[in-house]
Amino acid sequence: MAAPPPPPPALMDELIEEFLLRLPPEDPASLVRAALVCKPWGRLVSCPRFRRRYREHHRMPPLLGFVQVAVGSNSTYLARFGSTSSFRPPRAELRGWIVIHSCHGRVLCSPPLFVDEPHEKRLVVWNLMTGEHQELPRLPWCPYPGESWNAAVLCASSMGADCSHLDCHRGPFLVAFLGSLHDKTGASVYSSETDAWGEPTFTPGYCGHHCFLTRALLGNALYFNTMMDAELLKYDLSTQKISAINLPPQASGWDIVLMAMEDGRLGFATVQESKLNLWFKEDGQDGDARWEQSSVIELDALLPVEALSPEPDCADGGGVIFLRTSAGFFSIDVKSRRVKELGLKGHGFFFSVVPVTSFCTPALRMANTGEGSEAGASCA
Repeated sequence: MAAPPPPPPALMDELIEEFLLRLPPEDPASLVRAALVCKPWGRLVSCPRFRRRYREHHRMPPLLGFVQVAVGSNSTYLARFGSTSSFRPPRAELRGWIVIHSCHGRVLCSPPLFVDEPHEKRLVVWNLMTGEHQELPRLPWCPYPGESWNAAVLCASSMGADCSHLDCHRGPFLVAFLGSLHDKTGASVYSSETDAWGEPTFTPGYCGHHCFLTRALLGNALYFNTMMDAELLKYDLSTQKISAINLPPQASGWDIVLMAMEDGRLGFATVQESKLNLWFKEDGQDGDARWEQSSVIELDALLPVEALSPEPDCADGGGVIFLRTSAGFFSIDVKSRRVKELGLKGHGFFFSVVPVTSFCTPALRMANTGEGSEAGASCA
């Protein structure tokens, strides 16, 4: 009897790692399946080196889904996570809250605007990866009714420390609050490490009865557009200083959406005559900033005929812009020009949507402990 053929040679660890690095981050279930193949693969995806290389290879956190805030017939606000990936949070709804911002798997929430009394504003941070939500201490100051504010949640390492943002939803976070107060603009920063708000800082001007609309995070600074036509506001988290940046004459602060460009520059999108116009800020050698138009996307050729009057609503920080139309919400990848309908119909009156971008690596904890996917999050 002939001897059985020898087993095939084992794949080199380097080749396996190169294969696993290319698993799509928008499909975190693929990492779970890879970790279950065998113990060596499980150990590989759980090691810090692989996690660092995975983040460096894919660069931008993927879009996992969005949090839709709808208002039902009984005027009840409901924040609901809708997935665009294989990620499934352990808790998909928060009733009675509106959503302000999302970053690195965390979602910042507030009660409906008419609920709060002066100086009693509450903010809640909802961790989609764990399902937990944490109510923050009362703000040290708060705009009076009729005056405007906005806020953002971010990884504490955004202020200079090194962080891959691969799994930083486990680590400390910050919440930056910006608002107008009579003849000045104020800012405060909450730290989860101290569970306290820092001393507020106030800057004369940049105020009035206007709204702080969308925001973008670049490096140590948050940028806000407002209803004022001519300028943006920049809040430097390191120096806690507020400054203004002029917009080009072709744009108005009311109808633009701020975004971080792929190369790390500040940009914005606006729609004029069914054309999506993309701009970016170029810093001159003399320190002055100038705006340049990067591209124009014809929306008539990409959206359904019934999607009339498209307006940019928000951006996810990874080159995807959300458009509000008469036929619902759509996302458009500005690089590939790929359009998706988000399916936000049938949930009562639509109020807002916030994209959720984050790396989700549920296989890492499972590979180390043998337990199920991380902290209750699941992958379909």
